[in-house]
Amino acid sequence: MSSQKPESSSTPGIPAPGPMMDWWTQQWMQGTNPVTRIQLAWMQSISEVMEQESIFLKAMADASHRLAECYDTHSGDPAKMGECYRNIATELTDHHMARMKKVAEMPDDFRRRIWEEI
Repeated sequence: MSSQKPESSSTPGIPAPGPMMDWWTQQWMQGTNPVTRIQLAWMQSISEVMEQESIFLKAMADASHRLAECYDTHSGDPAKMGECYRNIATELTDHHMARMKKVAEMPDDFRRRIWEEI
């Protein structure tokens, strides 16, 4: 008689994972995936907010630099300084309004992303 051992990939005394284990793994993964996707949507929204703020900060830095240049070149002429200041203030106002428009849209974008993930 030949004494062959049955081939098994499981530990002796513990049955091989069956359909119940597969089902449990699927259920467990389905429970964590939506949370992960929602977190990803949240992180994308935060990334967009940070991008908008960096664009606005860059516009502020550029305006500050141009204002310093205006002061250096037109410091003796108040009319030219006033015109330069008004131009820079108008550009900053436009940047700020674009920023506020984007900020107003962000909650809707965030809600849309969350609903897509749910």
